[in-house]
Amino acid sequence: MNKLIVVALCLGVGTAAADDAPQPPPQKPNEKAGSNESLQNGGDVRPWAQGVSQPEQQQALKLFHDGNVSLNDGLFAKAADSYREALKHWDHPAIHYNLALAQMNLDQTIEAYDNMQAAVKYGEAPLQSKDKFDNAKQYVVLLEKQVASVSVACDKPGAKVSLDGKEVFVAPGKFETRVLTGKHQFVAEKQGYTTRINAPYIGPGEKFRIELKLYTADELTRYHRKWDATWMPWAVMGAGVVVVGAGALFELSANSSYSDYDHKVEQCNMNNAGCPSSKALTDLRSSGDSKKTLGYVGYGVGAAAVVVGAALAYINRPEAYQIRAEDLGDEKQVSVTPILTPDGAGASIQGHF
Repeated sequence: MNKLIVVALCLGVGTAAADDAPQPPPQKPNEKAGSNESLQNGGDVRPWAQGVSQPEQQQALKLFHDGNVSLNDGLFAKAADSYREALKHWDHPAIHYNLALAQMNLDQTIEAYDNMQAAVKYGEAPLQSKDKFDNAKQYVVLLEKQVASVSVACDKPGAKVSLDGKEVFVAPGKFETRVLTGKHQFVAEKQGYTTRINAPYIGPGEKFRIELKLYTADELTRYHRKWDATWMPWAVMGAGVVVVGAGALFELSANSSYSDYDHKVEQCNMNNAGCPSSKALTDLRSSGDSKKTLGYVGYGVGAAAVVVGAALAYINRPEAYQIRAEDLGDEKQVSVTPILTPDGAGASIQGHF
């Protein structure tokens, strides 16, 4: 049986720089199914055979052989169909292994990763070959470099949530799946709400979780002014009103001076002798004129101040603008990335809440 020779697979060996270097994608398998391959049973003692009747096992074995013939002939899609049918009769690790080989040739990386994991679930025994088991473990490691897990949630009733252009559920709810590493687009949309779009890059092995929030245009509307001193226009207008009031007082005082002047002149004329020229009488008239002038000046300055204050209030009126939904800080986004080093294993957690 020909085997795929996997190269450059070195776990926990070398420098830190080598560990951080990008891993190559899985090579296309050139190994073929053996002509006399069978499915390891072992009776009910083996967990992969428990509860599977002999007729079911025989049907699975027939489909398994049909898939092997197609796999050897390079008919990978046909082989995959046969293996999937066989798994309906018997969930056997060896069937998962060969199905994964066919799927790798069909560029079905995520499905191949799932099946390779199932192939190594019970160790070497069901595969009947240490080489196969070792190859399966290597495939799992290599495929894992191309696969990530995502979980997207949305609690806005009626919102349609899409992943990479395909609708996955209608909120409220949550959707979990595996995706290839790279950039993926999450969209939540509902009539009357601002459409929410996120397009993060999801790295190898990440467990990415995101909760999409939807908001109306009003909820995303904010207001700003030209300057923060909102009291200033009103202070200017208030000062203008005070000045106008002062002008009115000056005018009242001027009228009072004129009235006194007229009264004195009237008294002088009662004896038909006329009023002699006097400084007191002249000063009274001049005082009235000065107060009258100050009143007019007060009216003019005060009115100008009121106009300026009103103009400033208009210029500093609230102006609406919209913020992005993520600016509200309500979005929950978390990614967990496994980390393997020569000294141990761990995980890197990133996100915001």
